[in-house]
Amino acid sequence: MAFCFNFTKDSEENILNTDDILLDAPVSKKKKKEQVVVTDFKEITVEDCKTDYPYDLEVNTYQLTDNITVSCYDAGAIEEILKKDKDDSSSVVKATSCHSDLLPNVYEGGLTVWECGIDLASYVAKDVDFTDKMVLELGCGAGIPGICAMLCGAKVLHFQDYNEEVLKEYTIPNVTQLNMDDDVKCTCRYFSGDWSQFSDKIDNEQRYDIILTAETIYNPDNYQKLHDVFTSQLDKQGTVYLAAKSNYFGVGGGIGLFEDFTNGKGQFFCKICKTIEAGVPREIMQLKWKDTNIDKQTEKT
Repeated sequence: MAFCFNFTKDSEENILNTDDILLDAPVSKKKKKEQVVVTDFKEITVEDCKTDYPYDLEVNTYQLTDNITVSCYDAGAIEEILKKDKDDSSSVVKATSCHSDLLPNVYEGGLTVWECGIDLASYVAKDVDFTDKMVLELGCGAGIPGICAMLCGAKVLHFQDYNEEVLKEYTIPNVTQLNMDDDVKCTCRYFSGDWSQFSDKIDNEQRYDIILTAETIYNPDNYQKLHDVFTSQLDKQGTVYLAAKSNYFGVGGGIGLFEDFTNGKGQFFCKICKTIEAGVPREIMQLKWKDTNIDKQTEKT
């Protein structure tokens, strides 16, 4: 059964309001076990990305601080271009054809600017020192938190999204065409695919100082994979900043459930850094290693 998220858009801020998340059909008590096809993990280069968008394509800007502004192409405009240019094999076209912001294991909502992504970028822009840091954004979509880190002095920035198409058509153009100039001294790389393959495929010589991720814990089935990336890729002195809703109704996930899951693993301290009051509260969580002996921790995973 395909999930269908029924959202309302805040047109003034171009941010998706995810207070109400519902499935368009009741969930059967007896679920059939479906075969999951895992998307191959690969690196996407700048040369692979879209370079010929119309000069007058709509651009949205997000003022994070007095000095930090992130720009990104309007997601709706990109979606319309893809619908014209792509065939039915496109993951984005498949999702839009059934009026869905999410098709599990096909399209994970990357062409949407989610509220928690803006929350996270706004928080880290003011409260986190990215100078010379190695940073990863998981489930990046538009890449706004990662772009913020780049503009705040990160030395290395890796963007990951489930969909190759999202990176080529949206993330990379946002980074390279709208936010990177001669004053930005940051090496960026881009990776698509499932988190389950991340640690086997990535070729880092060092671990990440900071991992950023927003709106990625709506599905409890993915908690172990996300936690595995944290344990295998976070530096012993590193920090994860995770932004999410308190609950994702109809899907089952939420910040409290993920905190319980993480506490059950016993490897990270979890702390709520900020709560944004709304119909469904949004929160930013910080994770740090309990034991800085990473080798010992990783063996427990």
